[in-house]
Amino acid sequence: MAKILRLVLVLIAGMVSIVVGEVSTTVYLSDGNTPLALADPNISHVYRDVMVGTELIIIVSSDANEYWGESGNDGGSLAIEEEYWDYGVLSARDYNESTFDYEGSRFDAAGKEALVVDWTEPGIDGFDLYTGSTGIEAGDWFIIDYNAIDICDCNVGFYNHSVSWFEPVYYLSFSHVRTCDFNNDAMVNLADFAILASYWLTTNCTNPDWCDGTDLDVDGSVDINDLMLFCQYWLERTR
Repeated sequence: MAKILRLVLVLIAGMVSIVVGEVSTTVYLSDGNTPLALADPNISHVYRDVMVGTELIIIVSSDANEYWGESGNDGGSLAIEEEYWDYGVLSARDYNESTFDYEGSRFDAAGKEALVVDWTEPGIDGFDLYTGSTGIEAGDWFIIDYNAIDICDCNVGFYNHSVSWFEPVYYLSFSHVRTCDFNNDAMVNLADFAILASYWLTTNCTNPDWCDGTDLDVDGSVDINDLMLFCQYWLERTR
């Protein structure tokens, strides 16, 4: 019986030793603390609608203190394909012209000599993310900013180079809708409600102004449907 118990413990220890850490993404609103909700809690990486002009934060993190990839320099990427360039844009922080590294987009947990560098080539644009060689810890590794710049859907590819350099592991899918921040002060509040109220029951809203943007469903009039859309973003900040 003791031999069987020892064998079970050895097998368990072996299983634990070969567990590979998972690298994943989390999307936050611009405050960096509020996760962006999913459109359907049962469908991963497809997010609820965001207003045009909204800035989001994408955090890449790991649950293991080991480098990203099998070879030690595989890393991964966040990138947008050309068909979406007019609708969403990625940006990194604190570029160092000497090292070509975006120093503000990597956290200490990514390890010494971690790198965030441009990935730009025909048909795709984004950032390559590499962990360092030592000092790697479980936790947040990288931070990349995302901005919704026009009305449409936009997909951001998340790549794990140890799996594939050419196909994303999955897409972060965003839908951009008309802004309720009518005065562009980065927050939907009473000032914006006052603008909507000033057009209440107006029936001659037309393209491209749509009654200063208050005709949110662009049906030509400002009514209860627009008010309901407006309320969905009450007190939300865009940046």
